[in-house]
Formats: sequence, structure tokens, C-alpha cells
Amino acid sequence: MTDLAIALTNSQKAARAGFELASHSLDDTKRAIDQVARTLNGNIRNFKQPCAKTSDIEAQLQSQLKQVVSELNDLQTTSRVDLNTRSQNLDEFSIALFGRTMAGKSTLMEILTNGNGSSIGKGAQRTTRDLRAYHWKGLKVIDVPGIAAFDGDADEELAFKAAAQADLVIFLVTDDAPQPAEAECLARVQALGKPVVKICNVKIALEDADDLHLFLRDPNKNFDFSRLTGITKQFDNFIDLYSPGQRTPFIYTHLRASYLSKQSSYSSLADELAQASRFDRVESHIINQVIKRGQFLRIKSFIDGATVPLLELSDRLLDFSAQNSASGRVLVDKRRQVLTWTDRFRGDGETQINLLITKQISSLRNDIAAFAEDNYERADAGERWSKHVELRGLSHQAQKLQESLQADCQQKLTEFSRELAAELNLVTTLAGDRRFSMPSITDGKRILKWGTTLLSGGLTIAAMILGSGPLGWAAAAVGVAGWLVSCFFDDRELKGHHQKKQLVTWLNKNVQTLENDLRKKLTSWFHDQLLKKQVQALVDDLNTMTNGIFQLADTQRKLAWTLNRQQKALHRKLLKEALATLGKPELNDLVLDVVRIPGQEMTLKVAKGSCFPYQVQADLKSLLGENVSFVTDTKDPASILHQTIHGQCPLRAIRIESKIQVAHIPIRRLNNAGQTRIRLAQQLTELHITQ
Repeated sequence: MTDLAIALTNSQKAARAGFELASHSLDDTKRAIDQVARTLNGNIRNFKQPCAKTSDIEAQLQSQLKQVVSELNDLQTTSRVDLNTRSQNLDEFSIALFGRTMAGKSTLMEILTNGNGSSIGKGAQRTTRDLRAYHWKGLKVIDVPGIAAFDGDADEELAFKAAAQADLVIFLVTDDAPQPAEAECLARVQALGKPVVKICNVKIALEDADDLHLFLRDPNKNFDFSRLTGITKQFDNFIDLYSPGQRTPFIYTHLRASYLSKQSSYSSLADELAQASRFDRVESHIINQVIKRGQFLRIKSFIDGATVPLLELSDRLLDFSAQNSASGRVLVDKRRQVLTWTDRFRGDGETQINLLITKQISSLRNDIAAFAEDNYERADAGERWSKHVELRGLSHQAQKLQESLQADCQQKLTEFSRELAAELNLVTTLAGDRRFSMPSITDGKRILKWGTTLLSGGLTIAAMILGSGPLGWAAAAVGVAGWLVSCFFDDRELKGHHQKKQLVTWLNKNVQTLENDLRKKLTSWFHDQLLKKQVQALVDDLNTMTNGIFQLADTQRKLAWTLNRQQKALHRKLLKEALATLGKPELNDLVLDVVRIPGQEMTLKVAKGSCFPYQVQADLKSLLGENVSFVTDTKDPASILHQTIHGQCPLRAIRIESKIQVAHIPIRRLNNAGQTRIRLAQQLTELHITQ
């Protein structure tokens, strides 16, 4: 058997092992997800209890919690379907062929299959609209639709689904201007953890005899190193915008020349064209990849098929947890502002009520003597006093004070609600690049209703003062008292003196009753209708929202770490396979923890004094197709964070809140590679890193 045949046989065995590994991991993940789902459903039931004061908030909290459960179930279902699909091709090492339309994918297929050129596009756009599979040297090659087309979104999705199932990806570009959209697609392929062979197709025209003669006269001229490396370096720079990481070199070839070398009409130039095309380097590189890495790549394909969706969901959960936590902090701050204002408003309102009552009641008391002098002999003294009180405008003044306090309260609640809506909207805007989309708890429209709801419970002061209350009874009593006095006193002057004295006494009692009743009812209205039913209702809503949103953020964060531990278990198995492939299985004992961003970087935490041989580091980097970095276990989370992000942030600038498992780092100072390492640092420490 040839080396390639042996490698393919071993790859089949590795694929079965990888399938079992991924299947067991999915089972473990399902159990973890089921446990979290039960917790989330318990949270949903909690929000249905009477303690949740606002049905709107309850509905929004339940909506987010249900969305998390739905995401988990979708993850499990999709992962299982993808694994089952991959299991149907256990016996075949598959290669997905990527490239934009007209890059030469169809030409490459014709070369590998010794075709007649019927599939090669003749200048038409998007020649390949469906997956085309063929075999070459025992390898299954899948030609996918062209990427980076203006209206090719559906084609791209089909291409990426094929890439997710493949063991190796060939990414084809041309030597005319590279496009950022191509680099973005390659970054997306690498994010799947796929090993990539990058080919640059030199597209020098060979359409007529003169072109062909010039090409063959000096083949090396067509592969000018400085020109081609400049082009491909520009392409790699584009990739860095989307996905920093290990960069494999391009292989340069002229596909058209290789294709022509296999056509009978060019048989006399076959050897020259084949040599000038440099396609033998492409063939040998692909075959060597399968021989050297094929067994490992098949296992890696299954492991990454399980880890990539876990990583995506855990990252999105952390993103949304951060947004919810930020919203929660806004709510806490706004609640503090409301309570501070409430204390001041309560004091000012009570003072205004006391001043009004004191002023109006003092004025009435000053009127008692003169009123008694003029009315002590009148049987309708009570009614006349009521009219006098009415003319004094006590009812009108009390009503004006109510309206003023009510307007102040409504204006402030409107101000608070608008500020809160704006601040929460800012949090959402700042998190606008988040990849996770869930219904927001902090509904701006609902918040604005707090400020625009009309304050209810207005007190009709006039009815209180002039109605059939204590004052009416007092007036009647005065009349009766005057009649009784007249029965016992014959002397007119003496009788008048007693009548006047009796009226003054009753009037003073009436004013005191009026003062007590007015003070009680105005104060009760102020506390019950304004402070309790309006302001405290807002505070209660804020409390409910704050507790709910922090609980949700905590649940999302805990779930992210649960998924993270599942990923780390898979990364550990991948490292074990890698070291076994390199013939260094004993080094696995030096590693305490493994975290990884597929297609970008793997970070190993090792004990103090442990060291990987330099050559093993280099070989591991080459085998994975990713950067490999090391962190020494100092037992200090801040130190580990500092090491993981490669010192791009001063150690003193890192602040950790252990109680809530959050680390604060000036993230904006980091470059793209630093942003990747932030994700690695989060995985390694299980600390949610925020600004």
C-alpha cells in the first residue's frame, strides 16, 4: 500500500473514534443542558408568583428565559443532526473547495478528474450553484458554490455547511486584486476550526499562441515572488481584520496551464505546461497533509463540530449577560436617584402642606372674634360661617397645592422615565455588535408610561371642607346651644355674653377639627396617592426589574461556564490526540488546563517549572494550524489573566470582583489578537471580562 492509502485507512479508524468521542460529548452536553433548562424553567415559574408586581415585566423576563431554553434545545438538535450527517461519511476523507466565482474551482476539478473542460465557466458568473462531489486519489472533493458574490447569500450558506462537514478546506484566490469579502469568508471557515490549504491561482492569459509562447519562454517570470507575496500578504492583512491567528503560506500555481497539459490538443507541450504550472506542488502539499495529519484531522473535525457551537453559544450568553448586567446597574442607579428625590419631595411636600394649613387656619382663627360679635344672635350662624370659610378660599388653596404637588411629581417621574429609557437604549446601542439577539427586558415604551400615566386619586378639597362633615355638625350645634342658653338666662346682656362665648368656643373647636381633618386628609392623599401609588410603584417596578435582570444575567453567565467546561473537556481530548500524533503523549501530564478558539489559538495552563520543548511547540502549532501559547499557573487569577492576554494590559489595571465572577480590564486598548486572548482568558479563569 502507498503512504496515502495507509493514511486513508488509518483516517477511517480515527473518524470512528472521533464520532464516538463527539457523540459521548453531545450526551454529556445534553445532560448539562437539561439540568440548566430545569433551573431556567424554575426561574420562569418564580416570575409567575405574586411577588412579581408587574405583568409586563414578568412577561419580558419569561420571554428571555424561554429564549435561552430554546437556544439550548436548538443547539442540541442542530449538533446532533450535524454529527449524524458527518457519520454518513466516516469512510471518506473529504475536502471542500472554496473560492469566489471565476477563481478557478471548476478548472481545478477538471484537472483532478482529467475532464474535458465542460464544467469550466466561460465568463459567466456563479457557474457552480450546487454542491458537486468527485473523487481524486481516494479523497472526496466537494466543489461548493462561489463565495463573495453580490447576491450569493444562499450560495455561501450552502458552501459553509459543506465546509463544516469537511476534514480539510482548499481556499482558492487569484493573483488579481484580493477582496475583503473573500478574507471574511476564509475567517469564517477558520472559525469552524478547519485546516486550510491556501492556493493562489496565477491567471496569466494563455488564449492564443503568442500568450502561450511568452508564458513558456520564461515560466519563473510568471511567478514573480515579490509581486505574489505582496498580493497574498494584503489578503492576510484582510483576514487579520476578522480573525487574527496562525497564517499558513500560499501555494502558487497556474491552473489553466495544468489543465491544458492534460488535453490531447496540447500533448506536444504537456510536460512544459505541467512544469510551468507548478501544480505538482499543490498535489504534493495536499497529499502530504493527508499523510502527515489525516488521522488527527479526522478526529479534530468531529471535536470541532461539537465545540464550535458550544463556543458560539457560550460567547453569546456572556455578551448578553454583560448587557443585562449593564442594564441592571443603570436600574440600580436610577432607583437610587428616585429614592433620593423621594426623600426630598416628601420633605418639601409635607412642609408645603403644613405651611398652607397653618396660614389658612391662623387666618380663620383671627376671624373668629369678629364673626362671633356679628353673628352670636343669629340662628344661621353655622351656615354663615361655612360661607365665610368658603370665601376665605381654603378649598381653592388646598386644590392648588394638590395640583402643584401632582404636577411636580408627574414632571419628575416623566424626567426619570425618559432618562432611564435613554440610558438603557445607550446600553443596547453600545452592545449593538453583540451576536446574540433576545427580547429586551427593559422595554422603553413601558418605561415611558411611568412618566406619562396620569396621577390618580385627586382629593376634592371643597367637598371635604364644605360637605356634611364635622363643620356642619358644629354649626348645628352652635344653633342648638344658643337656643338652650336663651332658656336659662333672662338678662339680655348676660345672655348675649354667654351666647357669644359659646359661639367662639364652638368655632374654635370647629376650626381645630377642620385643621386636624384637613391636615390628615391632605397628608394621607400626599402619602397614599402620590408617594405610595405613584412613586413607590415606580420603585417597586425598578426593584422587580433589577432583581429579575440580575438573576437572568447570573443564570446566563452560569450557563456559559457550564458550556465552557464541556468545551475544555473536548479541547483536552484534542490535545491528547495531538501529542500522541507527535509521539509525545507524556507531555499531556504537564498540562493543567486547555482553552481554545478553533482556527485561531490554543492556550495551555501548565504548572510552575513545566516546559514544553521548543520543537514540540512548533510541531503542535503546525499540526493544529493555530497559534499555541502557554500560561503558568500562579494561582492568582489576575496574573493568569495578565499572562493570557500577553501583557497587553498592566497587571495593576486588572480589577476582579470574585463574588460575582467578573474581571474588569481596559479592553479597548487591546488589538485584534488581544481581543481573541480576552476570550481565551475568560475560558481559562471563568471570569466574565468587562470594560
